[in-house]
Amino acid sequence: MRDATIMRETPFIPSPVSHPPSIPRNADPDASSDDLPSVTMHAEIPWQLKLRRLTERCGIDRERRLLVLAAITGVVVALVALAFILPIQWAEHQLALLGVRDRTTGLLLIGIGPIVGALLCGIVITTLKVQLKAHGVSSVLYAIHRKHAVLPFKLAIRTWLGASATIVSGGSAGPEGPIVTIGATFASVVGRVLRLDPTRMTTLVGCGSAAGLAAVFNAPLTGIFFTLEVVLRDLSLRTFMPIVIAAVFAAATVQSMLGTSEPLFGAVAQLAATHTHAVSIGSLPALALLGVVCGAISVAFIRLLQSSEHAFSRLRVHQGLKPALGALMLVALGLAYAMLAQDSSPSLAFAAKDGASLTPPFYGNGYSVARAAMDPQSYPSSSLLPLATLLVALALFKAVATCITLGSGSIGGLFAPSLLIGALLGGSYGSFVIDIPVLNAVAPATCALAGMAGVVAATTHAPLAGAILVYELTQEPTILLPVVLVAAIATVTCRLFERHSLYTAELAALGVRLGSPADASVLRQLHVEDAGLLTPITMLASESAERLVELSASSSSEDFVGVTAEGMFSGIVNAADLKQALIHRASLQVLSVSDLFAQRVKALRRTDPLQHAVDAFTHADVESLPVVDRDGKFLGLVTRKSVMECWRNALERDD
Repeated sequence: MRDATIMRETPFIPSPVSHPPSIPRNADPDASSDDLPSVTMHAEIPWQLKLRRLTERCGIDRERRLLVLAAITGVVVALVALAFILPIQWAEHQLALLGVRDRTTGLLLIGIGPIVGALLCGIVITTLKVQLKAHGVSSVLYAIHRKHAVLPFKLAIRTWLGASATIVSGGSAGPEGPIVTIGATFASVVGRVLRLDPTRMTTLVGCGSAAGLAAVFNAPLTGIFFTLEVVLRDLSLRTFMPIVIAAVFAAATVQSMLGTSEPLFGAVAQLAATHTHAVSIGSLPALALLGVVCGAISVAFIRLLQSSEHAFSRLRVHQGLKPALGALMLVALGLAYAMLAQDSSPSLAFAAKDGASLTPPFYGNGYSVARAAMDPQSYPSSSLLPLATLLVALALFKAVATCITLGSGSIGGLFAPSLLIGALLGGSYGSFVIDIPVLNAVAPATCALAGMAGVVAATTHAPLAGAILVYELTQEPTILLPVVLVAAIATVTCRLFERHSLYTAELAALGVRLGSPADASVLRQLHVEDAGLLTPITMLASESAERLVELSASSSSEDFVGVTAEGMFSGIVNAADLKQALIHRASLQVLSVSDLFAQRVKALRRTDPLQHAVDAFTHADVESLPVVDRDGKFLGLVTRKSVMECWRNALERDD
């Protein structure tokens, strides 16, 4: 029998502070153990070792290798984005032409299209099941915070097929969220193949999401700031550089392949700019009020989507049929609109998607309707009140249609619906207040542009991304000041009443708390070994439990670690486990140390981000967790207290 040894704690000297953060004990008692970071040990295989040595000979260190990977990711994800978005655009155009040529065909597409697409999406969902609990962009956030940024390749295929079926058939969703997920999944697969450590793996996943958004919108700045504000919540320079490179390479690839850099709403924005005057002190109240309106509507939209998801989740219907049930409700809205639009009144013609088509404006991504909302020629010089009322109604229809589509389980993004809702609200607001002298209101078309930024910024809690998105979609500098102001005020208003965004609300329901971006950034930059390790009493897991009790009587240690003969971590026995064992002391002679492992505790790697330790302590009622090397050999224990002190000290240094 090997003698147990007692060693001293590795020195760790914290600096005093008055308000340390805390890790809640049992914050999520119902969480599955699968949510905890797991340790998967992989040694480098020969080709990986050769590749690493080759890059080292070329003077490319680990940080530069990440920059090279970011550039490659940007190019490849851009090509994937084109392969995803171009067929969708072609199919939408062909179906719209069919609806224009023949009214009966148009009504048939309105009534059957969403149901067929939803059934196809249901087949995809049930066939390609993934273990992630969240959906869409939220699944990327979930993987970053709970799964070492590991996203299964099957998720990309599922998202690609499901989103294509939803959008082409008329489901109220956009392609931008899906391409973020697809890009992030591709980057995650590459990171796993190259055996990247968790910190660089997370950054590379961010590169994939930034590249996807930059490619589909031809908006690199939007991809950068959305990833930094929403996906990674990390504004550090170490993260910033790879994200920038990936987004720029993605946008450049798209522009080269398409032979143009024309923004999505460039032509119509130039018309809007002719009606936009320099922002003056007198126009600020009107813009500020628009920001408040956008923020309030965003709160309602977020909560409506949550209610829809909750309602559909309670239905005792097969998961694959729920999207079709939502599609039936969408079709009812669509046919009602088509019947109202048959008189081809001027105001309804404005709202009609693709001009003369009867396709409801709340079907699909709605970009043609948003383009009309920001066109000054859409607003008559008089009698704006009926049009303003219609735009409010259409914004409400779009919000309901989106919540039905995505709440029922169909796959799609929220960017496009948010843009359309914002454009309709902004145009309506501008039409209502343009004749109110005290507000000195700006033109309705300008309000539509600002409203787009306001709703996107508020629903995502990302004011920079929302404002820059609208600027890049128009590339019109004259609208920048109104857009930034409305985006900022809308975000503040939304956060006052709704602490979670469209993407974090689902995570909050799963017990995932992201914290502030600054805290999250620090936790990802620190490693478990930075918190200092204790070296406790270790015993062979096969040794007698009675021997362990004898050692505990002569030691002040509260944690005893069981290892294999090779030194691999096997399990941990804490003070509570020992007390429970002493109740049945007579049976200890026939029990081994491994029989006292009362609860399953997953080991951390010493190079894991400190975030993983925080997550593990949140789910486990223990004061210490085992730490192993990449081969699984036990190194020591990290304590709840030392993790908090390490985190606290890092925050103080940053301040």
